[in-house]
This record gives sequence, structure tokens and C-alpha cells, in this order.
Amino acid sequence: MTTAVIPAATVAQRIEAAFPGAIVELTETAVTVLAERIVEVATFLRDDPELDAKFLNTLLGVDWEDYFDVVYQVSSLAKNHTFTLKARAADHAMPVVPSVNGVWMAANLQEREVYDLMGISFTNHPNLKRIFLWEGFPGHPLRKDFLALPGGYKPGLQRFPFEFPQGQRGYPALQDTEAPSAPTVPRLDLPPEPALPISDPDSSQREALAENAAQDAEAQAEAPIQGAGDDPSLAGGTADIPPPEGPST
Repeated sequence: MTTAVIPAATVAQRIEAAFPGAIVELTETAVTVLAERIVEVATFLRDDPELDAKFLNTLLGVDWEDYFDVVYQVSSLAKNHTFTLKARAADHAMPVVPSVNGVWMAANLQEREVYDLMGISFTNHPNLKRIFLWEGFPGHPLRKDFLALPGGYKPGLQRFPFEFPQGQRGYPALQDTEAPSAPTVPRLDLPPEPALPISDPDSSQREALAENAAQDAEAQAEAPIQGAGDDPSLAGGTADIPPPEGPST
């Protein structure tokens, strides 16, 4: 059975009737609301008997260079229809959108993914931290400004996770008596924390290897060249060596 697509205009009419002024954009395929209204709008759509948007199919972020949109593809399994809702984060430098984890539990990990890769902070999320990359990774690689990070950051991999000391993955390991602190949202407009030094595994051995090589070369130069007469196995000369057997005639 084919899932029906509810026209965006139909969804917009119901949202506007319940929350006047919440809609910032309406297209043929989606309704976009103010970020600060997303929780109440999402709750309304979930509980609306006609729309019945109880299932969150997917959640993703879109970087429009001047602002961000968070896209929610929602469905009603009972009515077999779907539609698209968006939340507009107008501040591109520090995008913030309230979490809808309390509306759809499926948003939990998906919001963490969008935060990790695009840098959109979801307020009131129960565990907002990176899900793919490690804490301290410079920037968010799916942002369009990733190659021009402010504050002295350099994009990309400065080191791999396994190069951190044992027990660390970009952040200090917690002791058994320590409780994990609340997740913090890194700010790209602040100077980066100093990176851990990367040691050269060969630097501490080069001098010793060079000294050993010099000693070996000196020992070989001083050793006498052994001739055939110095070999004890040839002390009897060649007379004691029987001639090779040839074919009998």
C-alpha cells in the first residue's frame, strides 16, 4: 500500500490556526516554523487526531549558509500518510533548536548526529554529545564553512583517536569516584585548546642507532682480512684434496 503525502498547505493551515505567526516559510513540500516553536508545534501534530504524526521517520540538518533548517519527516502509521516539517535556526554562527526528544524518542540519536556533524545545538537534550567524532574534534565536517573555521581552528584530522594516551579519546578518562559532567557545547569563536603533543617514535632511537652503526663500521675496518692461508680447514694445502672422480674409460 502506497503511503500518502499530506500537502504542506494542509499541515500549515492546522499549524497557523493553533499557533498564529509560528510559520516562517511554506513550500509545496514542507512547512517551516520558528525554532523556538518547534516543540509545541511537534506536540500538536503528534496529538492531532487528523494528522496523527506519532512516528518520526528521520531528522536531519541543512546548511543554507545564512541559516540552518532542521528537517523532520513524520508519519502516521495508523492513517498511512506522511509530511515534512522544518525548524528554522536563524543564527548560522551558533544555531540552536530545542530538542524534540520529549515528543519523539527517535530524535535522541538523530539530534546527536546533527549536532556532531553540523554543530546545531539542541537545548534540553538529555545527552547532547558527539556520536561519531570525539570531543575536541575541530569543527563540524558537514557545515559549509568547515574549511574556514574561526578562532584559529584547523579543519580535519589533526591526529587519530588511537594516538591519545591510553584511557583517553580526546577527553580525560573519568576515575571510578568521579561522576560524568554535564555535556558542554564547544564554541567555535573561542581559541582552540592545545592539542596533545605527538611524539616521534624514532627520535629517541636515532642517536643510539647512529652510534651503533659507527661502532660496527669501525670494528669492520680494524678487523684483518682473512686469506686462504689463515683458514685452519685449508692448513694441509690442496694436496690433501682428492681429485674429482671422472668417467671410467
